[in-house]
Amino acid sequence: MTTLIFFITFLALLILFIRIIVKTIRRKPVAKTMKIIGAIVLVYSVLWFIFDLARKRLPVPMGTEVCFDDWCASVKKSSVSLTGDSLHIILTITTANHARGIAQTPSEPRVYILDESGHEWSFSPVAQKAYEKQTGAQPGIGHRLELHESLETALIFTIPRDAKRMYAIIEEGPWITNLLFPEDQMVFEIKY
Repeated sequence: MTTLIFFITFLALLILFIRIIVKTIRRKPVAKTMKIIGAIVLVYSVLWFIFDLARKRLPVPMGTEVCFDDWCASVKKSSVSLTGDSLHIILTITTANHARGIAQTPSEPRVYILDESGHEWSFSPVAQKAYEKQTGAQPGIGHRLELHESLETALIFTIPRDAKRMYAIIEEGPWITNLLFPEDQMVFEIKY
C-alpha cells in the first residue's frame, strides 16, 4: 500500500513538472503549479514523519524469516565474544528464494546492528577477514539464489563493549525505498 501511495505521488509530481515545462515554453505563469507541488511535497513529508514516529520495532525469535517479495532472510543464531574493549558479534544469516519460477538476486541487502541508543553498526571487514582465515570464505548475502535455493553465511560485527540492548536488522532495497512510508520492522534481539 505504501508503495502505491509513493508511486501515485511521484506520478502526480512528474505530471506537474511536465506542466511547468510546457507553461514555461508557452510563457505562462507557473506560480499556481509550483504551489501545488509544494503542497504535495509538504503533505507527503508530514505523513512520512508521522509514519516514522509511529513505526515499531517488533522483536522476533531467531530463525524468523523477513521477506522482501520472494527473497527472504533470517538471523539463525548469534554469538558474542569479548575482545579488549569491544564485542565481536557473529550472526549466522540464512537467505532463501521462495519464488515460484525464477532465480532471485536481492536488491542491495543490508544487515546491521542497532543498539537502544540508536547507534548503528555494519559488519566489520577486518573482523570478517580474520574470521574467514579460520573458517573459510563466507558467501555474501547478496548472492543470486536459484529457485527454492537457500544459503547460510556468517557476518562479523565489531561493537563497543558498552553497547546495550542490541538488535540485528535485515533490510533490502535501493536508497529510494527510504522515501516509502516507514512500516513496522522485525528485529532480532542479540542476547549476551
